[in-house]
Amino acid sequence: MKRIREIALAFPRGAHQEVFIEGVLRYARDQECDWSYITAPESLSLSVLDLVGWPGDGILAAINTAQEAACAASLSIPLVNISSALQRSPVPRSIVDNHAIGSLAADHLVGKGFQAYAFYGLSDVQYSKDRQAGFEERITAAGYRCVEFLSKPTFGLGGNQWLMQYRVLAEWLATLPTPCGLFAVSDYRARQAIDACRQVGLQVPEQIAVIGVDNEQIICEHSAPTLSSVARNDQLEGYRAAAMLDRLLNGKKVSLEEAPIPPLQVVERESTATFAVSDSRLRDALAFLHQHIEKPITIDQITEHAGVSRRWLEYAFRDVLGETPYQYLRRQRLAMARRLLAEDPAVKVYSIAQQTGFSSAKQLAIAFQQDFGMSPREYRKSTLS
Repeated sequence: MKRIREIALAFPRGAHQEVFIEGVLRYARDQECDWSYITAPESLSLSVLDLVGWPGDGILAAINTAQEAACAASLSIPLVNISSALQRSPVPRSIVDNHAIGSLAADHLVGKGFQAYAFYGLSDVQYSKDRQAGFEERITAAGYRCVEFLSKPTFGLGGNQWLMQYRVLAEWLATLPTPCGLFAVSDYRARQAIDACRQVGLQVPEQIAVIGVDNEQIICEHSAPTLSSVARNDQLEGYRAAAMLDRLLNGKKVSLEEAPIPPLQVVERESTATFAVSDSRLRDALAFLHQHIEKPITIDQITEHAGVSRRWLEYAFRDVLGETPYQYLRRQRLAMARRLLAEDPAVKVYSIAQQTGFSSAKQLAIAFQQDFGMSPREYRKSTLS
């Protein structure tokens, strides 16, 4: 009988972390690991600092501060870092692709027709820097500029510092040109931005459209308006981290930095449900396109609905959105297909093709290969293991 190994989960617990834990548990089941898990019983927030002298076998930890990094480096227990708050990790690390998260958020807002953009992030936090870099690169490539507001992170801090940050944030939001697309570094910060907009009389999404990161259901679904968010592949992150820890437990070498895990998709809700275009005909065309995206509609049907010529629509899309109507429609359909592939592994590819306006599974596969360099089935597999 194999000895049961004790694994500490040293990170704050929350909605998306619970999905991460599901990935850990799935790996343990798949590999028949005899693991037992410990967490902080009441606070739901265990730090690596609390594990000095702990006689367990392995640790999955969020290393967010220099003090935690020094502590992690001093421990003799196998440890995998699951946080990208620091630029460098003293122990092997499994993280999400933060640059890609920023790019995905930018694509979503650019597709809404905004010409003013803002980023709300954290100072001296690496994942915030990487998400901002990905966001700003796409915004710059589209021909626009982005302004920033950086708050001091609250890792391990108490008191009412968050309240002072809230007041300063509200003052900054009031200075932004409208309409404006705002990308916040996390759902918690995005929710704070929505509340601050309300305080200074800014309408979301009409004046400020807000998108966050993590797709935290308790935040996104219960915000007013509901919050759009970039969904991470939390289950794959957990699976990957558990696999790394398992290798360490068995005396195998693991690189300090594994390839980052790409995000899943943007989950759109009310906070970005708008089109920031002044021409009512273009707004009508965009609304019609999104309302019928699951149907095999043609560009001619869109022009007929909006009461414009095909030539006018082509110029309007290029001028405001930087791409043709066909390119825009194709990109939106592929984004929807990616979401459906990741959400339900049991749904057949041909069914997803029908739900996203493609005439056949073959047509979807060709478009998928051209844009992502893999087939729909390969993409689905990449999100699961």
